[in-house]
Amino acid sequence: SRSVAIGLAIQVIALLSLSQPWFTISMLVDGSQLGLGAFDGSKSFASTSPLALLSLAALLVAAISAAKTRLAAVVLIAISNLAALAFTMPRILSQDISALDSELDRLTGIANTHGLDTVAISVSIWPFIWATCTFAAFSFALWMLRISSRWKNEDKSKTKSASQAKPKRPSSSIDLWDDQRD
Repeated sequence: SRSVAIGLAIQVIALLSLSQPWFTISMLVDGSQLGLGAFDGSKSFASTSPLALLSLAALLVAAISAAKTRLAAVVLIAISNLAALAFTMPRILSQDISALDSELDRLTGIANTHGLDTVAISVSIWPFIWATCTFAAFSFALWMLRISSRWKNEDKSKTKSASQAKPKRPSSSIDLWDDQRD
């Protein structure tokens, strides 16, 4: 349960960092910088939010499942975090804001291809916090896969029926009387 809580904390921090401003875009107008807007990670890279939610859901499934289902959920956590990093990090490092073209068109009032060569893009610390948390979640999933050989299949139906099969022996005359009434 502690390891699931640690994984949950990592996933929640990664998900929260997606809603913080990742890119601040400004443009040079008449010799001064005019801020066009700040854009969060889920708007800048549309695949990040669904992959983070998938990873979080898989972690919650792993928390309540038996060994085989838990193993499949942990594999899903690892794959979704690795995919998010593989799809997003090259675009963050190259400052690819092509997903924001329609927003920039709306903010500037002109088409993106008509003179937006003076656009300045500044990257905040949030994409790197997200990447760190996502990599930590991927590493955590690999660690859970490594220790998965020690997991036991806890079938609660067998345990429950075994305990119900042995009746409790009456210890007093009142217990005996109650037992006879049932």
